Amino acid sequence: MRIVVAGGGYAGIACLARLARLLPRAERHLLDASAWHLRRTRLHEVLRRPLGDLRVDLATLARRWRFRHHHVHLDWTPARLAQWSATGRLPGGRGELAFDALVIATGLRQLTAGPPAGLGVVALDALATGAGVAALKRLVRARDPVWVAGAGASGLQCLFELVEARSGGPLGLVEAEDEIMAAQPRALRRHVAARLRTSRIEVRTAHRYAGWSAGRMRLAAADGTRLERAAGVLLCTGPVRPRLDADASGRVIAGGAPLARVFAAGDCARWVDVAHDAATAQAAVRKGRHVAGTIARLASGRAPAAWEAPRLGFFLSLGPRDAVGWAFHRAALVDGRAAVAAREAVEARWELLLKGVDTFGAL
Repeated sequence: MRIVVAGGGYAGIACLARLARLLPRAERHLLDASAWHLRRTRLHEVLRRPLGDLRVDLATLARRWRFRHHHVHLDWTPARLAQWSATGRLPGGRGELAFDALVIATGLRQLTAGPPAGLGVVALDALATGAGVAALKRLVRARDPVWVAGAGASGLQCLFELVEARSGGPLGLVEAEDEIMAAQPRALRRHVAARLRTSRIEVRTAHRYAGWSAGRMRLAAADGTRLERAAGVLLCTGPVRPRLDADASGRVIAGGAPLARVFAAGDCARWVDVAHDAATAQAAVRKGRHVAGTIARLASGRAPAAWEAPRLGFFLSLGPRDAVGWAFHRAALVDGRAAVAAREAVEARWELLLKGVDTFGAL
C-alpha cells in the first residue's frame, strides 16, 4: 500500500507519525517543496529566538517516522483531485506517482507571500524567512507607529511581542470584525482588551486593511476609507484560499459523495457537519491523526469513523512572560504564569513528536 501526504505542516506530520504505527508496512511519502517543517505556533517568537529553533529538517523527520520526502509542490484543485482519485496517479516531480491513498494537508497561504522590497508591509508567512525577520526588525526600530492587521491569535501574539520589543513605541491593531476574538469566552476577551488598553495599543475594529504606501496605511470601513500614519504593517489577515470540503472521517467530497482515495486534514480542509472545525494547530494535529485512522480502517475493510472531538482548550501568548486561555472548560480561565506553563506543555508535546516520540495516543 502506498500513501502520499501533501504538506509537511502540523496535519501532515501528525498523519505520517500515526500511519507509522497503524500501517508500518505501507509505503509513506511526503510531498512538500520546502526542506523544513515550520513550528507556526511559535512564529511570533522570531524577535527573541533564532529562526532555526522554529524549523525542523524534513529529512530528519523522514528518518524518524520512516517516510520518503519529495521536494514537490502539489498544485491541486477539486477537479484534479477527482481525476487523481479515479486513476490512482498524481504528478510526482519527474513523473507520476501511483498511490492508494492521498492526504491533502497543504494548509492555506496568505495573499502576500513575503515582504516587498523597500516597502513597509511584512506578511506573517514571511517571518519564516530571514528576509522577513529582518524586515520586521526594521519596523521594531521605526519611530512612526507600527500596525498589526488582523486580530486573530497570530496577530495578537505578534502584537504583544512587538509591545516588548519596541519598548513603548506606538503600536496599533486593525480588525475587520466588530469585535476581537468573538468566538472565545467573554472573560478571555475582557482580559485581552484590558491588556491592549494597558499596553496603549490603538485599536481599530470594523476596519479592513486596504493597503500601505509612503508612510500611510489605508483602512476601509462602512462609512468610507481613512489613512493612518504608519511606518509599516505586519499583515496577519489570514488565508484567502477556499477550504476543501470533506466528510466527518476526512474523505474529500466531490459531487456530493466522498472520493475513493483522497482525504484532507488541516487548515485546507472543512469537515462538513463537524463541530469545532477551526483552522488551528490543535485541530490540524487531531484531524491529521484521525485521517490516518480512517485510512487504516478502510485498508482493513472497516467503515470509517466520524470525528467527534471537543476542543481541549485555547491558549494565547501575550508576550514572553504572559498568556491567557482555558483548558477543557471554556469558563475555566487561566492567565499569567500558569497559562504560560500550560502553553509550553502543549508545545513540548509537539516537540516530542518531532523528536520521534508519539505522546498523543489515540488522539
